Amino acid sequence: MAFSLKLPRNRVEFSWFILIISVISVNVIAPLITCFEMGFSWRTWQQTLTVLPMIWGVVAALVLLTHRPADQVTRKLLARDDSFRANMIVNCLVNVL
Repeated sequence: MAFSLKLPRNRVEFSWFILIISVISVNVIAPLITCFEMGFSWRTWQQTLTVLPMIWGVVAALVLLTHRPADQVTRKLLARDDSFRANMIVNCLVNVL
């Protein structure tokens, strides 16, 4: 499979990708971490879910703001003929930093 077929190729695909990943992450990871810290209960889960829309909005905005600069840095660090895995690893590292 070609490198260009493995990643979102346009804004619509990128938007769907961000939406799906962020909804899964926000609805699973944040409540689980909170429950590990405060104890598992339905009340803890409900309190976490009340804050999640704000957190989701902030995280989505930060991802969208940092995507283009991270992509540019990744292109500067890698050559055109580098592998898909190298591109993904460097892109992930730059996005996290």
